[in-house]
Amino acid sequence: MIRFRRILPIVALLVGAVSLGMPAPAQANFQIRATEYNSAGGFLDSKILSIAGDGPGDSNTATWKTSLGIALPHFNLTIVSNSSDTGPGFSSHGIGITVKYTGALLGAASNRLLIEVLVDSYVNPTAPTVSRITSNASPSTSGLSASSITMTSGVIGGNVALGANATEATTFLGGQLGMTTGTGSMGTSSSVLMPNPVNGSQFSIVNPFTFYQTFELHGFQNTNATGTLSAVSSIDAVTPAPAGVVLALAGLPVLGGYGWLRRRKTLQLS
Repeated sequence: MIRFRRILPIVALLVGAVSLGMPAPAQANFQIRATEYNSAGGFLDSKILSIAGDGPGDSNTATWKTSLGIALPHFNLTIVSNSSDTGPGFSSHGIGITVKYTGALLGAASNRLLIEVLVDSYVNPTAPTVSRITSNASPSTSGLSASSITMTSGVIGGNVALGANATEATTFLGGQLGMTTGTGSMGTSSSVLMPNPVNGSQFSIVNPFTFYQTFELHGFQNTNATGTLSAVSSIDAVTPAPAGVVLALAGLPVLGGYGWLRRRKTLQLS
């Protein structure tokens, strides 16, 4: 009989070979791009903050740092919360950002801000499951005041990146699936963007995919003030109705027609 200690080196080699052949754990990239425009939509400045993550589902780890910021000519942004969750049939991502406006122009003449958030490497739900995005956002009701906020949330197939350097953002990224849109204001009694929550249309998910959220803010009513915008987007597999329920619903018109014929026949005989 071969002693265990004699085969131990062979077992170690086999385990090592299997480990080398296994794919590396999924690595996620978190990116936020802030772009400033003048009141007419003319480009002024754009900066990107990129953070290498530990994979979807990890939040607030050493590589998903908060309290990081972006400085633009008339805006200062700080990430105050960043969370990710995933599991069979669902994934979600949440972001909290403080915005400070320092411009002198107010109202329709104030500068405009576009914020884009990307997080990649998600694989739940599993492709090609029919899925739907649900999103909501809550702007602060004190401090910075803006008359218009528009949030969109969608997913893009593949691991999408904004790039390592600041680039001019003149249009949103294309190829979005299941996009949702919510609108509202900041600094007023309304604390949510409407509708809340907002549901996107159903679509077939692809793997991997990247969460893509955008926030447009303009019509600032005060300066040197700070407000917070918190948003969460989730994607869930759409559970189809059981086959028996579908079959029963399909048979309702037939049963209704049969009942009508019986009543008519009874009237004719009476």
